[in-house]
Order: sequence, then C-alpha cells, then structure tokens
Amino acid sequence: MISVVIPTLNEKKNISLIIKKLIKLKFIYEIIFVDDNSSDGTFKEIEKFSKKKKIKGFKRKKDRDLTKSVIYGVLKTKCENILVMDCDLQHDVSYIFKMWKKYKKSKYEIVIGSRFGKNSFFGNLGFLRSIISKTAILLINIVFGKKSSDPLSGFFLCKKKIITNHRKNFFCKGYKILFDILYNGKKNLLIFDQEIVFRKRIHENSKFNLRIIRLFFHQILYTLSLVKK
Repeated sequence: MISVVIPTLNEKKNISLIIKKLIKLKFIYEIIFVDDNSSDGTFKEIEKFSKKKKIKGFKRKKDRDLTKSVIYGVLKTKCENILVMDCDLQHDVSYIFKMWKKYKKSKYEIVIGSRFGKNSFFGNLGFLRSIISKTAILLINIVFGKKSSDPLSGFFLCKKKIITNHRKNFFCKGYKILFDILYNGKKNLLIFDQEIVFRKRIHENSKFNLRIIRLFFHQILYTLSLVKK
C-alpha cells in the first residue's frame, strides 16, 4: 500500500478531478493534500472530500513552500511507501500502476516519473521551459553526477524513510525536493526512471517563476557546500 502526498496552491478546479482518478487505485491507502494557504478556496474544496476514508487535508498558513509542504505531508502518512505528485494533472495517474509494479517487484528504492526519457527531449513543457530544465539537468549531471534523467521531477515513488531519515541534510526550501533526496540524502540510492508523457495543464496556472529559479540556485550552492565538507 502507498500514501499519496499532494502539495497544493490555488488548484481548486483540479481537486475533484485528481481525487476521482486516484480513488480508483486499490493499492492507495490514503491521499494527503497539504495546502499552502491558497487564496482561491482550494482547501475548502479539499474539505468537501475529507469525510471520505482515504482523503485527508492539511493547511499550512505561513511560509509557502512546496518542499516544506511535501515533508509536512510525508510526516503525516501511515504507509512506508510514499508517492509524491502535483495536483495539476500534468502527472498522469495512469503511470502510478506501472511505477508501483516496478517498485514492488524490484529492489529499487525510488521510482521517478521522468519527463525526459529516450523519446522526449522537450517533456511537453514548452520550448523555453524545456530548455531551462534541460540546461539545469545538464549542469547537475556535470557537477554532481548523473543519477536520473529527470532529477527535477515532482512525480516519484519512494520509501518514506528516504525522506524522514535524511531530511536533516536537505535544503528544505523551494520546489525541487527530488534533487534534495538524490543529492543531499541517502548515498547510493537504487533508482529507476519511468518514462512518462508530461500532460499539458488544463485548469489553473503554472507556479513556475523567477523565485523558483532563484531558490534552486541557492539549493545548488547549498549542495556544493555539503560536497566540500
């Protein structure tokens, strides 16, 4: 069984849609939403479904931050296996079964939904954002070594202890918690990349902006400082 952790910020229109898809998967024990004090009524929408056995909602009122929301949600989970995904439906729920099957029948400690597999250069992100992401990944590979084709993905399945046991070494800020797990966490992780098609967003707006880039730059510097120690 797995616990699903979904950070949210102004995703009201997507809540019912993603719940409808996830609730069909019998191996999902619980779905935990952690809302970053949305201004569009997202948390009220989550509360509508929180009476269902599998669904729980938590609200963080201060210091909006995706990584902190994910860690907060992970600490609330009951399962030893965690799936982290976005709420915007760009992470296709249909891949979860494939990821779970690979994870369960192997020794992999983390299965990553990779937007940039052998058959996809642009990852359906749009030209500019794809170039930014691919450039960042290339630099990561050069500086820290390649561990995944998409170390910036927000869609992954892993053992809970990989996060809880190593979070003291994480940067713990920003929007790239997978990078923390791969490069600031447990050494010699057994990793599998599940190639996915990254869907286009239909409802609400992307959160990608200059602040995210700035925070990731600080995360890179933080990681470099750990390497030097």
